[in-house]
Amino acid sequence: MIINSANGLYTFIDILNQAEEHGLSPELFSSSKIKMLTDAIDSGAFISNLDTVYKIMIALEETSTKSAIKYITGMKYGFVDPKSLYKKDYDIVTSTPDSLFYNSLYTEIKKDPILAVLNSQPSEDIYLKLRDEYKLLRNRQETGFKEIASGDATYKPGDKSKHIKAIADRLILTGEYEPDSITSDSLHMKLDKELLAAINTFRRRNSYPEEAEVGKLTISALNRPFEYYQAKIRANMERYRWKRTKAKHNKHIEVNVASAMLVASNTKSDSLPLISRVCVGSVKNKTPLLQSDISYMNLNPIWNVPTSIAQKEVAVLQKKDPTYIERHNMKLYKGGKEVDVSSINWKDDNPDKFSYTIKQDPGGGNSLGLVKFMFNNAFSVYLHDTPSKQAFNRKNRAVSHGCVRVQKPFDLAFFCASPVTEIYKDRFYYSINKPPVSDEGKKLLKEQKLKKLPDIINIDKDNKISLFIDYYTVFMYPDDETLYYADDIYDYDKLILDALNPNQITEKKKGE
Repeated sequence: MIINSANGLYTFIDILNQAEEHGLSPELFSSSKIKMLTDAIDSGAFISNLDTVYKIMIALEETSTKSAIKYITGMKYGFVDPKSLYKKDYDIVTSTPDSLFYNSLYTEIKKDPILAVLNSQPSEDIYLKLRDEYKLLRNRQETGFKEIASGDATYKPGDKSKHIKAIADRLILTGEYEPDSITSDSLHMKLDKELLAAINTFRRRNSYPEEAEVGKLTISALNRPFEYYQAKIRANMERYRWKRTKAKHNKHIEVNVASAMLVASNTKSDSLPLISRVCVGSVKNKTPLLQSDISYMNLNPIWNVPTSIAQKEVAVLQKKDPTYIERHNMKLYKGGKEVDVSSINWKDDNPDKFSYTIKQDPGGGNSLGLVKFMFNNAFSVYLHDTPSKQAFNRKNRAVSHGCVRVQKPFDLAFFCASPVTEIYKDRFYYSINKPPVSDEGKKLLKEQKLKKLPDIINIDKDNKISLFIDYYTVFMYPDDETLYYADDIYDYDKLILDALNPNQITEKKKGE
């Protein structure tokens, strides 16, 4: 038997029951069955029937061994396969157990099964933070919660209402609001500076834009029960059990699709990480999850309009407005040769059969903006600037066709370039038809000595920049101990939670 004493088995059962702290059901590991079999042997009820005792011992041996293997393997590699969940939209390589792992695992289990199980639990800071938050929320879940029934009302600073008091009470419960006194029911009925600051703290934690008022959108988020956050943490503990195989370079870019945020950091620099909002693919045009390295930057990019957009959007709009293509600085091509837009009878043209290639010339109105960041991937997506800045102020920034629009593209370009001097920045600006900033750059421009950068800027081999585009609905920023939440825009959390159902998970086969 892998555990050769009743006390050891009960310790093992206790560990399995504590799997709830990891967002897992103990029944994933047959905890009840192991306890039932252990109790049967420990009771001595079958001492006179050795055949029955042997059968129970064999069943206990088999069940506890399988459970230990499932527990350890899942804790080290995850209990579900992300590729099977996300299908074609996932191209991140994660570690999987191999024969070497299983050979080592059997040795560890034979030597000390309890220690092997305990040592398998993840120890990364973010995982431990999630586990602690999950425990805290589970302890709070019985606390009374009253929904804020304010309808479509919007409250501005100075407004008074019983619903404002309900908002304050909710924020006291969730921890964002800590007033000096909470003894009187008449307190907190006014939306004052302190309460608005607490509301904006709540918004930041939930990846919502800060505002100077509070309305239906925020109140709807405040009405979410603690179970909502528990479910998110359960899904993300599984995500953090997945181990990426691709190492990060010193310079690294991480795009979180769920929060629509980008973080660029350099482990060899004392400078603060670059944090930027982004816009990601809509639910219909999901941004794929992938790994790569930035290969080059393209200044003043030409936009080769994808066929689907050319047919479903540009051709349709041109049919309604004969000036659309010309106004948007676009050109038509057929067989590589430019076609006069006015030569086409747009009234009779069928957009579904539109067979022309469309290109948009460089410039401020180009849909890719003034710079794009290229990297090898199987989805033909990239990071890029955009002339449409309004969407960055929205809560829901899942608005693109799949590529990632960057709010701070020039800062990202300076992060990617190496080295970066003030003159380099001036050359960059001058290359995209913007004036230089430094006095030296202005002087060089006046003397006609300021040189433009090439439109293609390759990333030096000694300056590699790794990139992950991934999806986390609970996450942390560098040098920040706060846990942040994001809406599950693609319903990926539900996929994970459904897969973690004890009835869904099957044994991982050896070598998978």
